[in-house]
Amino acid sequence: MSRMRELLERWACAGLCLLLAAASTPAIFGAPLPAAKDVTVDQLEQLLKQMRGQGDVKVARQITNIKLTERVSLARLAQWEAELAGERSRQALMAVADASAFLAPPAADTPKLPPPDADTLQQILTRCMDYVKQRLPRLPDYFALRTTTAFAITTADRLESMQDANELFQKKHAPKLNYNALGPAKSSDSPEQQYFWLGSYAQEVTYHGQDEVVNTAPGANGRQHESPYVLTTSGEFGSVLSVILVDVSQDQMVWDHWEQGSRGPLAVFHYSVPAERSHFWLHYANERSEHPAYHGEVAIDPESGAIWRITLLTGGSESGFFAESSLVVDFAPTEIAEARYICPVHSVAMIRYFDTFEYANTAHTPVPFQISLNDVMFTNYHQFRSESHILSGASAP
Repeated sequence: MSRMRELLERWACAGLCLLLAAASTPAIFGAPLPAAKDVTVDQLEQLLKQMRGQGDVKVARQITNIKLTERVSLARLAQWEAELAGERSRQALMAVADASAFLAPPAADTPKLPPPDADTLQQILTRCMDYVKQRLPRLPDYFALRTTTAFAITTADRLESMQDANELFQKKHAPKLNYNALGPAKSSDSPEQQYFWLGSYAQEVTYHGQDEVVNTAPGANGRQHESPYVLTTSGEFGSVLSVILVDVSQDQMVWDHWEQGSRGPLAVFHYSVPAERSHFWLHYANERSEHPAYHGEVAIDPESGAIWRITLLTGGSESGFFAESSLVVDFAPTEIAEARYICPVHSVAMIRYFDTFEYANTAHTPVPFQISLNDVMFTNYHQFRSESHILSGASAP
């Protein structure tokens, strides 16, 4: 086995990981809204214009009462967020947009181009594999700021009972979270479920020697940030790409469609990986890790082979605890030490999981599944290097 293959397998095994822990916070809403509705991206844009001038809480509740039928681009989402006046409405918009991150884009973002012929397809895939092999070893050591915004789609009663369970089973008092109750959730298992904003936190991530390490949070006085949030992820910097190369052979990458990228059309391929070859892993609290079968899409620049977007989706897990889990990572050109690299700029992770405590709770109708949803932004890339200074006139000890 070549040294490159060994490195790729080490990165894949080291983890493309979704880690689920417990968190909580209660909330109460007022009168119910009218029936929720499915809307396209263009329709949501028109609705947002109609909401201008309304109160922040009211706008947030109207937004969460919507289910998008198409994926929102990062550029359009940023424009919408800038036009909203309130923090809660921006949080609601982020959550609803993230819930659509695994859908197809609007028809306008799908170029009407003929599919590549067999030779061209093979060339695109070869460029992609070469790109991944060359990209990972050549990335410099660098820092990046990882900002996570956590959401939950569940009920107020369930969040309250989760907090009670945390306090019962943890040695130390379980942390109480600041939260925003955003509004009713259209994409849920129960009409009682709602969107909750659980908070945002920043961590500095170091990519050093092809390893991804989470450092202390900036401004945390040297103390490691302990996240109380429901869902954490890792592997976006290197493992997500190495997983493709280790788990998926070229003959398993199937042409699907074109999508419009920021610099031209992207070739989108579909892939599928059985559980026995999977390096994608899920972990809940103190339970054993699972390596479920997964499938997804890879959006490739046909000229350079660079990967601009990747999705990984699973169905039910072996244990039955996870009903489904999904991860999408968007990449873009990023400058590090006066050189440009294609690096992760945004990711969305979502897990729909079985609520083991629900059926023991007789206070309300059981909701068998709830959803954890994370939005992650990667910013402030800069090179990691040691520095020394020579001071003139300094005397020897």
